[in-house]
Amino acid sequence: MHKVLIVDDDWLILEDICNLINWENCGFQAPLTAQSAGQALKILEEIPVELVITDISMPEISGVELILQAKQICPDIVFAVLSNYDDFLYVKEAMKAGAVEYLLKYEIERENLKKFLMQMEKEIQAKKRSMQEQEQLFQMQKNARYDLGCLFWQQVYQDQLDYRRMYDQALRLEIPVNGGAWIPVLAEFEDREKLKDAEGLWKKLENAALRAGGECRIYGAPVKEGLLFLAVFIPEVSFLIIITLMTKLLNILQEVFTYMDMSVFMCAGRICMQLKELPEGLRGMHEYCHLRFYRGYRTITDNISRLVEKGAFPEDGCKKGEFPFAEWEELISVMATESPEKVEKSFEKFRQAVARQEPPEQILKRETAGKLRDFRESMENQEKRLSELENASTCSAFFEQLKEIVSECGKAASFLQKISRREIRETVIYLFQHYEETVTLNQLAEMACMSRAYFCKIFKDEVGMNYTDLLNQIRIGHAMQLLQKSSLHTREVALLSGFTDYRYFCRLFKMMTGKTCGEYRKSSLMEKEEGRGEGDNAAYQP
Repeated sequence: MHKVLIVDDDWLILEDICNLINWENCGFQAPLTAQSAGQALKILEEIPVELVITDISMPEISGVELILQAKQICPDIVFAVLSNYDDFLYVKEAMKAGAVEYLLKYEIERENLKKFLMQMEKEIQAKKRSMQEQEQLFQMQKNARYDLGCLFWQQVYQDQLDYRRMYDQALRLEIPVNGGAWIPVLAEFEDREKLKDAEGLWKKLENAALRAGGECRIYGAPVKEGLLFLAVFIPEVSFLIIITLMTKLLNILQEVFTYMDMSVFMCAGRICMQLKELPEGLRGMHEYCHLRFYRGYRTITDNISRLVEKGAFPEDGCKKGEFPFAEWEELISVMATESPEKVEKSFEKFRQAVARQEPPEQILKRETAGKLRDFRESMENQEKRLSELENASTCSAFFEQLKEIVSECGKAASFLQKISRREIRETVIYLFQHYEETVTLNQLAEMACMSRAYFCKIFKDEVGMNYTDLLNQIRIGHAMQLLQKSSLHTREVALLSGFTDYRYFCRLFKMMTGKTCGEYRKSSLMEKEEGRGEGDNAAYQP
């Protein structure tokens, strides 16, 4: 049903028109009425109306003026006018103002009014189609402009434009080419999926620029998966003002990303006094991955070029930047021969050496993963675990994965080195590799080529516990890792750890750890947040 408003200063005419027909049968709701243009404008501000039928000659504000003012409030309304014989000149003015039809007052009869409303319904539908087409055209132009802008900034990032082409394209896109200063900023997102909501993100970035003040403007585009290139324009030439505004803007951006639950590493390059200098300013930022890996996400670095000059990155021939081979070889040796306590100490020594020397990310991952593959028989899901290690995006995430692998290898090695009989050693390795499956005494005894009773005796003598106790230790250890690392329901954790009886799993977990699954997950998360706090919230250093 369409909403209609009838405006006339003669209440008798209003009453006659309203009562002349059944409006609902014609596709309209019962009409709203107003006896002056002022009343009509108030109604239009509060109620969405699709058709306005107005008298032309009214005191104070005429019907023509009403149409002009109402179009500013609701541009998609269809207007028609009521006229007498001597109003024809006013009708022409009304048509110029936007009315689509007129109705002579002396012709207002039931059938004429129905025909008139049928015509108005067609006009309303045509108006809606026209508005939709205009909206689509506007959106297409907006999308095309956005796409052209993205292409321009991607070309700037890749240094594919000479000065003349950069200048011409910037003018067409209404990007400032004279005055002010430009600062390149790279923002890498930990969760790359969140960068896909480009429209919502850009609105928040523009609002951040407004909050920073100084008429700051933010341009840019996604340039790689998870990587956003921002070009910040500040229309000031004072170095102190530029630094102050940029510091404020970066911190506001970090607040925005934190509010959106986005972990983002940001680094700013040197100040460029002309647009054409941006590609040069970006060249000094090629080491941002190194900073992100060692500083972590939710970190802001103000001037990466200055850090390079200060020696924050490895240089050829210096100790900093070298992989700590001695500490790593020691850890590998300890994993194979010593107790879990000594493995943990050696691991911490290696971790400190890496933090001190900061070897390149790829070398660190290549050397550690390569050596760990030598522990082939003592690691379950080896390639999957090593793949997670190699894909770690920060140093803290890398060592979190590495600690689990080293701990697992060390435990397996400590069991294996105590076992003198090859048959029992092979069954222990089988338990480490197949704990998530159903393992029976018959299977293990058959693998060892022993009777069930003799296998149980020899296994306990060699390992120090029966096979079910060892299997439960392995399974509960895996369940603890899943509770720490994932948000899986405890029933799923039980199944993935090899337990088909959920209640038995819960009882055994509480007995072995002293906590329920929920309590253990909560305490693990708290410890994780406390450990991460210092690295993930590194202060901005101007």
